[in-house]
Order: sequence, then structure tokens, then C-alpha cells
Amino acid sequence: MKVKKPKSWPGSKCSMAIGNRKLRPAAQTQMIDGEHIAVQGTGLPPWTPGEDKQNSDWTFVLDDDVIDMWRTLVVAKKKKFSGAYDHGQLIDTRARRRIVGDVVISPMDIINQRVFPDVITVSKSRFDNHGFPSHDLFFIRRQDRVESLYSNVPYRALLPKGYDGILVTGLGMSAHADAMPVMRMQRDIENHSYAAGYASALAAREGTTVRKIDVEQLQRHLADIGTIPEELIGAKDSYPLSEAQIKAAVASVGCDYTGIAQILTQTETALPLLREAHNRAAHETVRLRYAHVLGMLRDGTGVGTLIQAVAKAKWDKGYNFSGFGNHQQTTSPLDEVIIALGRTGDARAMDVLIEKAWQLTPASDFSHFRALAIAFESISDPRAAEPLARLLRMPGVGGHAFLEIHDVIQRTPKGLGDNSTRNVSLRELILARALYRCGDHEGLGEKTLKAYRNDFRGHYATHASAILAEDN
Repeated sequence: MKVKKPKSWPGSKCSMAIGNRKLRPAAQTQMIDGEHIAVQGTGLPPWTPGEDKQNSDWTFVLDDDVIDMWRTLVVAKKKKFSGAYDHGQLIDTRARRRIVGDVVISPMDIINQRVFPDVITVSKSRFDNHGFPSHDLFFIRRQDRVESLYSNVPYRALLPKGYDGILVTGLGMSAHADAMPVMRMQRDIENHSYAAGYASALAAREGTTVRKIDVEQLQRHLADIGTIPEELIGAKDSYPLSEAQIKAAVASVGCDYTGIAQILTQTETALPLLREAHNRAAHETVRLRYAHVLGMLRDGTGVGTLIQAVAKAKWDKGYNFSGFGNHQQTTSPLDEVIIALGRTGDARAMDVLIEKAWQLTPASDFSHFRALAIAFESISDPRAAEPLARLLRMPGVGGHAFLEIHDVIQRTPKGLGDNSTRNVSLRELILARALYRCGDHEGLGEKTLKAYRNDFRGHYATHASAILAEDN
């Protein structure tokens, strides 16, 4: 398809052929809420003479989407930072596509301080993902985004599974989206990129491939230059955990969820112990903690406990999207119990979930809408369609897709601090997704997703396209 060149750039009326979303490759299926890749903030930052850096987080952008990149440049210069002396030269993202490697680093590996036999870097940072987490761990354990954590990075996380002759480093290496923030700092990327370069040199010198090098020889060199401690050379993998460790972790869950990172590494061992602990728990709070964990593991043993807890609870303080809100908790305690209740897949939960949906207003926090949407689509009961449609039809909830560039410029707030456009668009898109997956109501879910399929923001458009393609 030929793209028509705009008659003029934004500032006067122009042809909108460049915004035709049919140009997007159909194979792209980036997701918003925990599937495929994470969405994290980025943006073309303003710059003032004398500053050595300017950090920004005001939009989502899809790196390989020329329309989305164009939108970001235009909006930054025409509206967002129109008064800036200059702008950064590159649109950069904190998260992007990653490989599936021989090892996929998980958030549990970081919290459990897992030792790998092929460690090439010890990274240090926090869980500052500039979005909202999607891993089950963070719907159970309150996410600590202040304390610095260490992560051992194995060489195998740089090796694409099933391929030889390739090493992938930096933000593209093999890790869950919620683990990457601990490993994506500049110094850490430099360290594992150096290790990749040295490994390549070893392979060339020995006449072999990067999969067949002597990893301990690589580690010895890295220990010599101070990248890793010597005791990690050829260390024994600390997984699998022992049965005693899992039993201790299950016992700790009833107190404060401390052991959840251990439990999620070996759920088959933990499940019968969790069921037993729930059934014998004498205290209501302890029993609810076990029901919460069981629900997240798609086990319905504690469904009655979860229903009772949700029915009794009032909506608590939730979370509204904030780009620089990476030190906040992005779900409330009630949000987390609702998500766990939905994950049981038990249709008995529908009455209380529908009741909670009727209690929301347009002023309710984003995380409450998100929690109900996730719960409803987990159960996938057609009875959810009408209450979801009601939420979408509430004043101010719908109509937030960006379909015209002048509209994008006009509706984008100036400065770094306002994230209102992301908050309302995420709410609308996530509700529409749940509605569509629950059978839809009067075609509203499909209509909303089709609008977002043509959105200038690449992640929103590909997410909507992927949901609409699920039945094909």
C-alpha cells in the first residue's frame, strides 16, 4: 500500500493517510497487561543548556512503529515540551522486545537470590518498572520498589533458545518484564555486554561457537576484572529448592506472604501444603492469605473464603497510572483479592464481582477497574458482559482513542507530571478487552477495540488488534 505524503505538517490541516493503521504488520501482538512484552514509559525529553541528562516518562511508544514514533516526535515538539530549548535526539524506551533464552530470569530468581552456574554479571537496582507489574508474584507480595536488590545474570540468558552463533544483550536479553528493571541499569548492561564480547572473542579464538565456549574460562576473566566475585565461578545452581524450604515458605505465607517467591518456583510441591494450611487455619486473616495464594495459582480450595472477604470489604485506596509513580503500589489489597477470586475460575464468584462493579463510579481508581476486568475475563462468564458495558458507558470512561494527530496534540497535556491520558485510555482498553472476552454486550467491546486498533499509539493499537484476532 502506498502511503500518501501529508500536504503539510501539524499546525495546519493535513492529510491523515500517514495514520492509517492498516499499515501495521498483523503479526505484531504486543500486549498491555502481562502478555508478550511489558509497556513502560518513555518519551522524547526536553533539554536545557547545561544539563547533562533529562529523564522523561510521558508516553508509551512502539520502537518499530514509524507512525507511533512520528506521533511522539510531533507531540513532543508541538505540545508536550513546546517551550523547551531543544529535545533529546533519540526516542528511547525502558522496555522492549526480549528473546526467550535458555534461561528466562524471573522476579523470583531475584528475590530468592538464585545462584546460576554460569553467572556473568551481578546487577543491582530496584523494581522500578514505570508501569504496573504483570507477574503473579506482585499480585501477592507487596512490591518493594525502594530497596535495592541484586540479580545474578547467567550467560544462558544471552543465548536465544534453539539458535547458535547469536548473543543478545542489554534490554533484549531473556527475562520476564518485571525482572528487567533490576538488570537494565547502564553499568549492568555494560558488564554483560562486555561478557558477550569476550565470549565472542573466545569462540573465534577456539574456532567454535558461542554456545560451546568454556564458560568457566569466561567467568575467570570476569572475576579477574572485578565483574563477578570469584566464588561464583562454576557455582552450583541453588534451584530446585528443598522440600524443607518449601514447607517453611508455606508456613511463612500465613504470617506475611514472605515465602511466596519460593512457593512460585515449585508450585506442584507447595499446592497440597497450601490447601492443608488453608483448611486448618483458625484465624480469618491467615485463612484469607492462603486462599489468596491458592486463587492466584488457579486453585479453588479457598473460593468461599475469597468470596466472603470481597463481599465484606469496601473499596479501598487504589492506584491511578503515573509514569514516575514507580515507587507506589499499583494494586490495592482488595484489588489483589478480587484478581485471585477471578483466577479460581469459579462461577460462584460472579454475584459478588458484579456487586463490586455496580459500586464503581467514573471517579474510582484505575486499579479497581483493572482488577474487576482481570477477574471477569478469568472466569469468562457471559453474565459479566452487561456490568462491563455499563462501566464502559459511564460518563468520561469511553472515547479516549487517539485517531487524529491534531486531536492527539490537543489532548496531550503539557509538562512531565500529567498522566491522565494514559490512565483513561488504559482503563477503557482493559475494560473493552474483558467485555469482548466475556461475550460482549451490544457490540460495545468490539466497537471500542476497533477504535483502538487505529490508535496512533502503537502498543494500544497492536493490543486491540491481537484481542480482535483471538477468535480467528
